[in-house]
Amino acid sequence: MRDTIIFAAQNYLAFKFPIRELEERDSIQLIRVAFLAPPKQSVSKLDTLLNDFDSNDVEHYAGVNERATSFEWLQLAQRFDSPKIGGVLKNVSIYRLVFTLNGEGQANYAATEYTKFRVRIYGLDSLTLGPGRDLCSKVIEAKSNGRRRIKIDLTNLNIVIPDPEFFVAVEWVRDFHNMGYVRLNNADGLTTDRVINYRPAIGISPIKTNNLNIWGMNFRRAWLPYSYFSPDFTDLAIKAEVSK
Repeated sequence: MRDTIIFAAQNYLAFKFPIRELEERDSIQLIRVAFLAPPKQSVSKLDTLLNDFDSNDVEHYAGVNERATSFEWLQLAQRFDSPKIGGVLKNVSIYRLVFTLNGEGQANYAATEYTKFRVRIYGLDSLTLGPGRDLCSKVIEAKSNGRRRIKIDLTNLNIVIPDPEFFVAVEWVRDFHNMGYVRLNNADGLTTDRVINYRPAIGISPIKTNNLNIWGMNFRRAWLPYSYFSPDFTDLAIKAEVSK
């Protein structure tokens, strides 16, 4: 009963509460984060495509359980260098694994998986150099049945990039429709456990860069560098288009 639970919603301050004090409560009020919408920007016809790669070369994916451990991240974010401070984010393209995984963790190529997730856009935290404040006040939800690439048009949201760097994150919707199962080996290497897995599995860019550009939010809602695929792979398979 000394455990705590975190209540979190987009555009509200996360609230950490002791479980022992929940017994007689019927509601908890969260504090809304003040969001000052930037002035409307005209979208230039001169655009810059960031983190470009050949999608046919994407072979690795994050979001599935990792070897002998489960995937315990709420969000994964890709860092981008902004071509211009004050530019407008026009769209993002996210590449994912479209095939259903069976109980052994193997792809079933006869079926494509339904998925639903949220996209978050963050500025730069000057202290951690990771994701900072939300740059969009609206919830961006993406859905797909059979597409490998999910392109999300953001022009109507007027997302202005105020920092020299910004982040595009995938937030997993941990519900029944996104849930599946895979088997993981135990420490003895002989027995396996059937564990829950949530879709989607997000692609890893085939191009290696000089810096690790992937960050993950853990269950404590702390952002940390996501180094599972490094040093061989440093970026998520997410592209972003920004107007100059």
